[in-house]
Amino acid sequence: MEEQQVEVQDVKQDTADTASEEKQPVNQVPYARFSELVDEKNTLKVELDSIRKEAKEQAESRKLKEMESKGEYDKIMADMSSKLEVAQTKANAFDEYQVTKRESLLSKLPEEDRAIYDGLPLEKLEAHVEKVNTTPSPASVDNSKPTETGGYASFEEWATLDPQGYKKANNSQSSGDIKIGYGD
Repeated sequence: MEEQQVEVQDVKQDTADTASEEKQPVNQVPYARFSELVDEKNTLKVELDSIRKEAKEQAESRKLKEMESKGEYDKIMADMSSKLEVAQTKANAFDEYQVTKRESLLSKLPEEDRAIYDGLPLEKLEAHVEKVNTTPSPASVDNSKPTETGGYASFEEWATLDPQGYKKANNSQSSGDIKIGYGD
């Protein structure tokens, strides 16, 4: 008799195993493994970018040393001055952007508060202006007059769902002798 019970338990375990296999399709990747691979990919991207940057710097320094050994100082100076000009134009454009952004943010504040917030860094000023100018929208309220059916779709619905309110509204003493065809 014990042998039969053991066989029955084996059958139950086999069905449980197949049920768990059916729940997870073959093509699906567990989330833990997926996030692990994404993290690994991102770290590899960062490493690759740093290696490329380092290789570019090394190639540039090698080229500079070769030019120095050949005595091409004029060409080195021309390269450096062109790089400096590009960097200066980018810096000027960024400075101009910051000034215009600061002016537009300060224009959104009241006149008396502008002097107070003028000294804040741009990031903090942006956060403050967003906080000040974001006002919660008021809750919508239906201010329309109630319908003659007391807000219900029909008189029948009103009478069945709110019999006391229906009787009170249709009372001949309070409703101005309006009689409705059904009801008391």
